[in-house]
Amino acid sequence: MARSKEKSGPVDAARKIVSTDLADQNLKKHIAAIHINNRLTLTQRKASNVLLHNAYENLLTARVHRIRVKDLAEAIGFNTHNLDPLKEALKTLARTVLEWNILDEDGAQEEWGATTLLAQAVIKGGYCVYAYSPELCEKLYRPEIYALLNLSIQRKFSSGYALALYENCLRYRRIGTTGWIGLDILRRLLGIAEPENGYYQDFRKLNDKVIKPAVRQVNETSDLLLEVEYQRDRRRVTAVRFQVEDNPQMLLFAQRQAAIALDGEAQPADEGATEE
Repeated sequence: MARSKEKSGPVDAARKIVSTDLADQNLKKHIAAIHINNRLTLTQRKASNVLLHNAYENLLTARVHRIRVKDLAEAIGFNTHNLDPLKEALKTLARTVLEWNILDEDGAQEEWGATTLLAQAVIKGGYCVYAYSPELCEKLYRPEIYALLNLSIQRKFSSGYALALYENCLRYRRIGTTGWIGLDILRRLLGIAEPENGYYQDFRKLNDKVIKPAVRQVNETSDLLLEVEYQRDRRRVTAVRFQVEDNPQMLLFAQRQAAIALDGEAQPADEGATEE
């Protein structure tokens, strides 16, 4: 049987984002797409996840994808009366560099690469039409290491720092701990922008304004329960780690997510808590 030709026009996802309960919408998100040095706002991070979920089934067969602006807005809890923040989010995704550095089983570097999160984005006729680079399509469709993100959980977050922390802790659900994370790496993982970096060099400010509120929102909002621990050199905090377990307030949902992740698991038992 001849192979069907690759589709080149805009393609609507086979699974409509808002036609079914968001609680059933899970995204396998490549770990490189989570470990982003550039600061993404809450809207930008949510939009990136919804766009990827929308395109996922057609990543290898379609050059461009489309989603109704109304559906995109509803999935991220966004007001459609003013599209300027959405346009700004799309521009940011088109200039945000995603970098991966995949290691082989012996720990030697196997492949390095970099590309922007979006290759293009157009809003026209009530649709957002967008595309990824060919190399990124392959990475996103077959992630070597990924976190399983649920869109109904993501929609509840009101803090970009909390959502970033949640994404970075998801893949440690079965392991139970992130391992020790240096403070510089933590600032990058949470997306603290350069202008704010100086202010948050003071650990007390970082802890009081970012870490503790983010942990609190994850615990109150999601299917994970986090507890932060501090590593000290004398009296100075040098690293943190997060204990990760299922949130007993959402135990059935958490167990279901863990079972889905285990069923499709394609990652090693322990990745460590380092950023490539």
